[in-house]
Amino acid sequence: MKKQLWVIFQVLTLIFGFTNISGATNGMRLIGIGPIQRSMGGANVGLPKDSTAAITNPAGLIKLERRLDVAFTAFDPSVEYEATSSFGQVTTNGKKIKSKAQPFPVPGLGVILPINEEWTFGFGGYGLSGMGVDYASNLYNNRTFTEYSFLKLAPGFSYKVNERLAVGFAPNINYAEMNFEAGSPAEVPHRDGKAWGIGATFGILYDISEKVSFGFAYETKQVFQDFEFDTVSGRDELSFDQPQSLTAGLGIKSTERLRFAADVQWIDWEQIMGVNKPSYKVNNSGASPYNMRWSDQFVYKFGAEYDLNDKWQLRAGYNYGEEPTEATQPFEVIAFPGIAEHHFTAGFGYQINQDLELNVGFMYAPTVNKIASNASGQFLDTSKSSMSQYSVDVGLSWKF
Repeated sequence: MKKQLWVIFQVLTLIFGFTNISGATNGMRLIGIGPIQRSMGGANVGLPKDSTAAITNPAGLIKLERRLDVAFTAFDPSVEYEATSSFGQVTTNGKKIKSKAQPFPVPGLGVILPINEEWTFGFGGYGLSGMGVDYASNLYNNRTFTEYSFLKLAPGFSYKVNERLAVGFAPNINYAEMNFEAGSPAEVPHRDGKAWGIGATFGILYDISEKVSFGFAYETKQVFQDFEFDTVSGRDELSFDQPQSLTAGLGIKSTERLRFAADVQWIDWEQIMGVNKPSYKVNNSGASPYNMRWSDQFVYKFGAEYDLNDKWQLRAGYNYGEEPTEATQPFEVIAFPGIAEHHFTAGFGYQINQDLELNVGFMYAPTVNKIASNASGQFLDTSKSSMSQYSVDVGLSWKF
């Protein structure tokens, strides 16, 4: 057991070495966590499959065996924009500018340790959300560079109330990093903003029948310290949290080999990315205020899993959420392009031996174009931001 705990500690240490995790899907959030969840469109609240349940619905931990899950996602968004302004005042009219941001690594680690028949402990440490672009100097005669990443640690517990009902709770410990350089040349670079945050996730899992289960999860607002930036023009402090969300889901075991999952999620983006948000608490550099004006988002997730034989499992899924950005804020859309909507996913699991399983997932989000305009306030007559996304997920699950 000491050797097993040492391995877990070493992998956890590795995760903390990969905190630069970025990439937007449902707004700023990845559609799911790890190769199993993501290859099923992110649907999982009613059909827990691995230790990611500690993050999404801790009540589901009770359904799972002792295990260690290690995962890695390579996320590659393709983002570009073109814009026009009167007389080319603030941009080279009609020129397409492509983001130079590199593929983003997204790490993950989880462990499940059953305590007894009623209690199960689980831990998840996963990259959950982020965003970033790196455009060459053009807009307002300046570089447009943004980078945000968010890692969540969730030690969770599940309690079996009776044969049908389980409840769960997981305190959330969060860490985020932020960097940006955008706007007019007078806007000084903001670097090395770091903040810790706290929150909680509550969940239930109820077996309606032997084949159908219902899950529900509530994630509170994740409250962060202010991001502090020591700029060349003075110290700035930016208040930027993560939103509350509600998710309801069904898990259906159609046959011994075939399973389905479906979730509906509400994300309260307006709470933290609405009018005049995020906001500066201290603004000694005279940085322009944010005004994201994001709307709340409903996300629909569907997934299926089929046991081909004793060794192979096949998975597929679909995820859709109407993009939350605001058409009257072209600069914000360009700098923070949370505009992906449709996501198509697939993957497989391969049982290497009795205790070790390999899981692989793939995601593709086709191109979405967002047209925005604000000639009077931002001097941009029109802008078109475009985004498509690809990702590959690889994970190992060890039952010990």
